[in-house]
Amino acid sequence: MRIRKSKRTQPRKRVTVSLSSDLVRRLDRQSRSQGATRSSVAEGWLRAGERQASLSALERELERYYAQPVEPGDSGLSAALGKAARATAPGDERLSRRRPS
Repeated sequence: MRIRKSKRTQPRKRVTVSLSSDLVRRLDRQSRSQGATRSSVAEGWLRAGERQASLSALERELERYYAQPVEPGDSGLSAALGKAARATAPGDERLSRRRPS
C-alpha cells in the first residue's frame, strides 16, 4: 500500500513589491538555478532574513540580561554566564570580547 504525502500550504496573498534591478537579477538567477518560482525564492529569502533578525534580537536581549548588575556574591556566576553567552553567539563578532589570535 502506498501512502500519499500531501503538502499543506498556507493560503497565499498576492502583493506587489518594487525591487532594485540588481536584486531582481539575483532573484531570477537563483530561481532558475533552483528550478523554482521567483515567489518561492523571495519567500525563502524573507523567511531567512526574519529568522536572522530574530536571532540577532535574542542575542542582544541575552547580552543585556547578562550585563545587568548582580547581587553581591553573584558576580562570579554572572561573569561566567555572560562570557559563555558571548562565546556561543554564532558569527556575531561584536558580542565577542576575546582578543584576536
